[in-house]
Amino acid sequence: MSKLLKAVEKAKQNRMLQEKLAEGTYANTVASPAGAKMVPSASEDIDCAVIAAAVEQGKAVSLPKSFYDDIVLDEMELAKNRILTKNSSASFTDIYNLLRTQIFHRTKRDNHNVLMVTSAMPGEGKTITSINLAISIAREVDQFALLVDTDMRNPSIHKYLGIDVDMGLTDHLLKDIPVPDLLIKPGINKLSFLPAGEPIKGSTEILGSPKLQELITEMKERYPDRYVVFDCPDLLHAPDALVFSSYVDGIIFVVEAGKTSREYVQKALKLLEGRNIVGVVLNKTEKESLSVVS
Repeated sequence: MSKLLKAVEKAKQNRMLQEKLAEGTYANTVASPAGAKMVPSASEDIDCAVIAAAVEQGKAVSLPKSFYDDIVLDEMELAKNRILTKNSSASFTDIYNLLRTQIFHRTKRDNHNVLMVTSAMPGEGKTITSINLAISIAREVDQFALLVDTDMRNPSIHKYLGIDVDMGLTDHLLKDIPVPDLLIKPGINKLSFLPAGEPIKGSTEILGSPKLQELITEMKERYPDRYVVFDCPDLLHAPDALVFSSYVDGIIFVVEAGKTSREYVQKALKLLEGRNIVGVVLNKTEKESLSVVS
């Protein structure tokens, strides 16, 4: 069976199991983790066929925490922040579907599934681009997406999602808290989110640590069907993004049309010489559109 057909079959099994869970069919045989929201979600950690067979036989099954969404996002808040939702207009959705397709075309052949998104200056739309690209990737039938906030000086993904976070990547790097304990399932099928954690000083040293490099390598190799999208700081205000750029497979560089000077763009791109820039995205905020120009 082809990879696509397997993915479709798995999605079908997931959907059937979710429907039965929602109906309460398995209420007496399936236990949810303490504190989890009862909003089942497809997960790469679940073999739905095995679970469905077990519960049909009346066996008690304890679903892993990753099967349940940790939160339910407010779609009105997402729309206000220009984040994709299931009710987004077709034209707005197509913007990021096109970006996703172009990124796939430039990365899949070489198994380049670890990407960072950056810009020359703050406020050019890199975080919105990161979030919406990750959501669009997760909507592909055979893809998973992990969105990681690595803007440790000014983390903001959680703000765009309209949620509060207590811990994140820095807690793994500084306190050895396991990454699975820090991941958030935001109610978007096949998407996981790793927050940055509390803002910190000395982020350049943390981003340059061997521990982070090992984590990125593990993210890349453990799940080849998952794209990892890192939202990084801008390039011209701190060295964080430049340090991080040596760890990833590809870089998406966001430029806001009519705002950033040619001088700043050229200076930022010069810093990235020798790196794999998979696309320069022109963010036309007043027209709600993007263009990949290289």
